Amino acid sequence: MKKNPPPVRRVRKPHTAVLEKGRASQAPISPESELDVHQIELEIQNTELRLALDDAEVLLDKYTELYDFAPVGYFTLATDGTIRLANLTGSAMLGIGRANLIGRSFGMLVAHGQCAGFKAFLKQVFAAETKQSGEFDLADANLATRVVMIEARRAPNGLECSAMILDITARRQALERMRVSEIRYRRLFEAAHDGVLLIDPDTRKIIDANPFMTRLLGYPRDQLIGKELFEIGLLKDEATSRQMFRKLKRSHEVRYEDLPLESQAGRRQEVEVVANLYHEDGQPVIQCNIRDITVRKLAEDMSLRNVKLNLEIARRKVVEEDLRANRREQSRLLRQSRVQQKHLRDLSHAILHAQEEERKRISRELHDVIAQSLVGINVHLALLAQGNVASPETLRQQISKTQRLVEKAVEIVHVFARELRPTMLDDLGLIPALQAYLKQFMEDTGIRVGLKASAKIDQSATRVRTVLYRIAQEALTNVARHAKASRAEVRIECLEDVIHMTIQDDGQGFQVSGKAGSKKKNRLGLIGMKERAEMIGGTFQVDSAPGGPTVIQVEIPSVS
Repeated sequence: MKKNPPPVRRVRKPHTAVLEKGRASQAPISPESELDVHQIELEIQNTELRLALDDAEVLLDKYTELYDFAPVGYFTLATDGTIRLANLTGSAMLGIGRANLIGRSFGMLVAHGQCAGFKAFLKQVFAAETKQSGEFDLADANLATRVVMIEARRAPNGLECSAMILDITARRQALERMRVSEIRYRRLFEAAHDGVLLIDPDTRKIIDANPFMTRLLGYPRDQLIGKELFEIGLLKDEATSRQMFRKLKRSHEVRYEDLPLESQAGRRQEVEVVANLYHEDGQPVIQCNIRDITVRKLAEDMSLRNVKLNLEIARRKVVEEDLRANRREQSRLLRQSRVQQKHLRDLSHAILHAQEEERKRISRELHDVIAQSLVGINVHLALLAQGNVASPETLRQQISKTQRLVEKAVEIVHVFARELRPTMLDDLGLIPALQAYLKQFMEDTGIRVGLKASAKIDQSATRVRTVLYRIAQEALTNVARHAKASRAEVRIECLEDVIHMTIQDDGQGFQVSGKAGSKKKNRLGLIGMKERAEMIGGTFQVDSAPGGPTVIQVEIPSVS
């Protein structure tokens, strides 16, 4: 946007003052001086002309900008419709360059069927002194028809006129759509299979009714117009009618599921009413849709009775089926209970047998090892008591042999104690106890065992450490007895909410299915490990296959 034009500038005329001063003094003015004065006067006038020209150019630019970029098209037309001037908006509206528009007849741009009307309109413009307007269809360069409104006024010289052209295509299309919509609405209104009433919200009176509504009530349309809803039996009284209208103004919708309605002939029927408040051409209107649901209600009642009957039949079938299912479940539970009882008896017998075997082993070890050591100690002590020692050196040797026998007996007792309950587990913790056990295990079996354990494990409860120790002990015992492995690994991790222990070997593996409950060779190791883990809320899992490694995984909650 250009700035406003500057104000007209005025230049002082010093030569005037010089001439007036000469006249006042009555002194004669030489021709040379007078020529200089006129020279100055011409230069000043030239300057004023240049300034006026600049101002005129600024005003012309401003006018041109307003003219070319106006929101409407501006044209200057001759008496025969020839285009003499056109702004950029007008040329863009017609889809023709401005250079190609000048000198062209505007009447050639008007739709063929309206050429005569445009000629008459142009004749009326030049005949009248007031502004004339008309609507015409134009075809642009792309042959797209658009509707324009032309307002034209004759120029003072009477040889041309100024025309303002406004594109009203969108407005005309909107009006056409509205007209089509009204036709469709009227067709739907007339052909609807529901009763439709149009009501004035201010007076609450009916202003229109469709044919179906007149058939539903038995009243002709002219008798419905001007009545309120309660007067035609749709609502019971005037107070109910007022209440409905107040609710409509608040929520713009009111629905009644079933209302009694009596026709003029006395036929009673049930109807469903949906009333909506909306605006039409800026005016509020209430539309009531009334649907006869008498047949539907009868069908619903019949269907409801059938549903209740079917539900009762189904309920009885379900009860009978539940009784049969309960009997089957009770029989299954009884059989399962008997199987579990037999399993418990077998397990109890197996445990007693294992305990007895363990007692026999301990007794045999005590008899064969400790008892022999004690007998040897007793023999040496008896010899020492008899005093038949030839020399002090022989005495020292006898005492040394006796000490070695005592140390051996003590070591054997420690081994038994570790097998029964290692004191190191209670005194030092799980990791030192496992390290001591693994050291002895490797010396006895030749199987290399690695241990990776989190130091946090020794902060857990005593029963958790005991269960982990016993499971590791039993698992490694099985490795030594059955796996034919050369290496194993024990790994204990303390996660956020669970303790995870994994024992893996590189042995020959076995078939897991059915193995946990097997009593082959009186081995109850897997059962014992599983029961120890579950005893403190943990889980036990064995992954193995013939010819592959065996992996035992134990998970115990940290809060156990």
